[in-house]
Amino acid sequence: MRVCFVSPEAFAWGVHGGFGYVTRTLARELAGRGVDVSVVTPRRKGQREVEELDGFTVYGYPSHAGEGHILRAIRSRLDSLPYYKMVDADVYHSQEASYNTVAAQHAAPRKAHVITFQDPYDVEEWRRIGLVESTYAMNPVFGARLWLERRVLAHACRGADALYTQAHFLAPRANRLYWLKEDPAFLPNPVYIPRRTMRKSPTPMVCFLARWDPQKRVELFLELARRFPDVGFVAIGQGHNSARDAGLRRLYGRIPNLRLTGFIDEEEKSRVLEASWALVNTSVREALPVSFLEALAHETPIISGEDPDSITSTFGYRVEGDDYSSGVAWLLASEEWRVRGRNGRRYVEATHEVGGVVQMHIDAYWRVLGEG
Repeated sequence: MRVCFVSPEAFAWGVHGGFGYVTRTLARELAGRGVDVSVVTPRRKGQREVEELDGFTVYGYPSHAGEGHILRAIRSRLDSLPYYKMVDADVYHSQEASYNTVAAQHAAPRKAHVITFQDPYDVEEWRRIGLVESTYAMNPVFGARLWLERRVLAHACRGADALYTQAHFLAPRANRLYWLKEDPAFLPNPVYIPRRTMRKSPTPMVCFLARWDPQKRVELFLELARRFPDVGFVAIGQGHNSARDAGLRRLYGRIPNLRLTGFIDEEEKSRVLEASWALVNTSVREALPVSFLEALAHETPIISGEDPDSITSTFGYRVEGDDYSSGVAWLLASEEWRVRGRNGRRYVEATHEVGGVVQMHIDAYWRVLGEG
């Protein structure tokens, strides 16, 4: 079986988002089970046209970075068509319905196409993003663009052989957004479970794990370090805007109980998550981020205003009205965080453990090929 992932990134060459993490993890594990795997993605700085990574092949098409949004979107998708044809996969799996899905379907119309809705944005999601990123503030032009995109992607969804969501609460949203005949089925994202006893920091410690981009509102986490000088704070990640990133580091870099790590490798990230008493997520909105699953795999509860599939309220502390201080106070008040962290690990082991999730994907592929 030949599988091609249609993804905006591959968790390499300086781009390390959730879509990329899921794509690279699935590609690596499928390749390890003998599946012929490829990823077609925009070519990043330092990335060659064809790369070998973790046992699978990455094809990078020209991204046309620096060109206007509309021109870049059109030219890059046109340039991607030969790559989708070249890989000649049996199954093309899109990590979200996007114009990349449209390109893959156009390039390989007789092949099987699968879509996992990782983070579908409806008008309310765009409104929330617009509160912190003026680029996405709702106006007639942006509204017209969303209207057109919704109709194009709805057509792509109708042309898919199978539709899935990575979180249960996203199914009705995807259904409404793209006028589906029924809710998509559940196909969870994978996460590695550390096979060691978790050793928490002897003193209170919390971490942040996300891009330092406006919608993630990392400054709310950084401000908490000033309010709780007896708690250790570790902020993992960096922003796409280097000037904004540097400004935040200058502003907060001298707080004695705050460590700013930048991007770190998987081993160091695992150690930080293991030691932490909680993962603090300050984003203005989320789907079900991989960071939640990674934290729970390390018995680390979630403090967040977002509650996908009731994970935060069940395995952590749900913040109301951006009062993240109340979450840290909850953490310090009792040992309940330990209980919720352990329960969270059991949930992730049962639902998101990488071996079981990869097998679910293999079964899904065989079904669309008519052999499952």
